[in-house]
Amino acid sequence: MQRPDKAANEAFYATQLEERRRFDDRPEKRHAVERFLGWVVPWLRAGDRVLDVAGGGGIYASHLVRATGVSVVGVDIADAMVRQRGLDPLLPLNVVGDMEALPFADESFDAAIFVACLHHLPDPLLALREAHRVVRRGGRIFSSDPSSLTAWVRGTQPIEGEPHEFRIWVPRLAAQMRAAGFEVEQVAGRELTMRALGRIVAEPSLATYRAAERADRFLRLVPVLDRLGEVGLIRARKP
Repeated sequence: MQRPDKAANEAFYATQLEERRRFDDRPEKRHAVERFLGWVVPWLRAGDRVLDVAGGGGIYASHLVRATGVSVVGVDIADAMVRQRGLDPLLPLNVVGDMEALPFADESFDAAIFVACLHHLPDPLLALREAHRVVRRGGRIFSSDPSSLTAWVRGTQPIEGEPHEFRIWVPRLAAQMRAAGFEVEQVAGRELTMRALGRIVAEPSLATYRAAERADRFLRLVPVLDRLGEVGLIRARKP
């Protein structure tokens, strides 16, 4: 029998037939792409083979190909997402699959990206071990996920009314990456300012997100504040 959270994920994303359009319409999505690219691009080289794990409709992967000249292979549990990816000429290689049982050979990728997907698992360790298996020695993984202050205090918890999502705290996720065999090189909090502004500004514009990111650069100079970011980025290397 399929685990309930997996079934919920597959069912939810089967309905997201306009997944990629959200990135045109929603400022927070556009800003998330900008932030992710600025962070990952310096670590990749043209010709690298990158695995996009549970990458949905592939918008991050598509921008990554344009920016770096890498090739991207996408894997997602929902057939609807894989079909959307296949419409993008920059993303010809995509398969339906489970991030906890990747259908790829050992050490077959130079890098792997996890964008807003590890918080869909009650325990990401198995998926991280699979990433460790398929990434070559010296290769890297990059993850970006929401980071919950509640999970910092109480541990990973299911989100009420959202059976396909869990509250996680990103520094604890970094510990799981170490347990999977990776060397963690960076754990960084983002959207510190937006965590506060989100309670005040009902519909922040893209300009607001960019201004908040500039403010964060100063806030992050205080080490403890970096742990309070609404989004956490982790870069890790397979030794």
